[in-house]
Amino acid sequence: MLASVIGRSLVRRRRRKFLTLVAVALGIAVTTAVATIALDVGDRVGRELRSFGANIALTPAADGIPVTVGGVDFRPVGSGAFLRQDDLVKLKRIFWRNNIIAFAPYLYLPGTVEGRRVVLVGSWFDQQLAVDKAESFRAGLKRLHPTWRVRGEWPADDDRPVCLVGQRLAMALGVTPGTTIEFVTDGAGGSSAPARRVQLTVRGILEAGGEQDDQIIAPLAMVQSLARAEGKIRRAEVSALTKPEDDFARSDVTKLSPEEFDRWYCTPYVTAICYQIQQAIPGAAARPVYRVAETEGRILDQVGILMGMLAGGALISATLAVATLMLATVLERRTEIGLFKSLGATNAHVAAIFLLEALVVGLLGGVAGYFGGSLMAHHLGALIFGVPAGMHWVILPGAVTLALLVTFAGSALPLARGLKLAPAAVLHDV
Repeated sequence: MLASVIGRSLVRRRRRKFLTLVAVALGIAVTTAVATIALDVGDRVGRELRSFGANIALTPAADGIPVTVGGVDFRPVGSGAFLRQDDLVKLKRIFWRNNIIAFAPYLYLPGTVEGRRVVLVGSWFDQQLAVDKAESFRAGLKRLHPTWRVRGEWPADDDRPVCLVGQRLAMALGVTPGTTIEFVTDGAGGSSAPARRVQLTVRGILEAGGEQDDQIIAPLAMVQSLARAEGKIRRAEVSALTKPEDDFARSDVTKLSPEEFDRWYCTPYVTAICYQIQQAIPGAAARPVYRVAETEGRILDQVGILMGMLAGGALISATLAVATLMLATVLERRTEIGLFKSLGATNAHVAAIFLLEALVVGLLGGVAGYFGGSLMAHHLGALIFGVPAGMHWVILPGAVTLALLVTFAGSALPLARGLKLAPAAVLHDV
């Protein structure tokens, strides 16, 4: 009997039911698209942000007071502590190894070129490392700083003596790709050591937009040999995908309970990744570059808030549309409601009829909205990020549940108003 009444009601008022279904489907489609993009393209946004620089700095824990200007260590090569370059591969063996997307080592050698004070920076350009027997990883400046522009070509790590020259320094020296310059060290192994000279062929002019525009960058192995510091590096920079820090991330780790520590350790906070790096590389101090990490966190938070507001606005609009259509339906069917109640139907019986109709519309609208939103996310991913977003079936139950909540929430107030109608007054007006 109840199924027959609901079936006839759905068939009789097809236009209004269709409009309600469309309203629910549109709200769920926008929500599904936002959720799909967050799942499928969230890391891609993080990788885009990571292209603006490293967010973790790795230095020797036992190092003395550095003499740094513009991020460059000007101490004599023989002073201070060092890290071992062979330990850098351990970055890809920590718990959050898949979040480590790039890193590069640095060794600084002060000297002069044509009487001008400069610093020669040794690093990797594009170095392949064997993580284990089955996995390898490419590290170096090309991956750590993909936004850097080189006029000419990048040097190879085994091609020496070659270098990149920062654009400001190149203008001051009047050099271009193919020019040969002579670099004279301040002394290797300490200030009393004799100066050494090396002829460097300029492979390219670097446009980095930072202090690197005043530096000379050469293959790490060549600088280590020139500085008599084979296998040693002064510091390293790491680019890692991280979660924006919250109050829990800033907790004192030593005061966390075992359960809280496990939750902190298994969350990709920048501080948690630094902690794991220090465990993997003895004698290393890993510190967040807060200027970069906080900027990234603010951007990701703002993007998350914007996406949440978009989804929330779509759901509220769908709920208001459902409420408007349901109110019209209740007013149109007030005679039917009065007749049901005059025949002995309780408010619960009458409400069940309308809510079951809403259930059918909500289920259909949720499924339609899920597929429509997945299609929308597919095209948006291809348009904005160059890679189409995939379909995530895990979102379907949530989409259907939201559709039912939207439908029931929109039906609640009109239905409550309809149940207050007195049968005698309604039937008297017929």
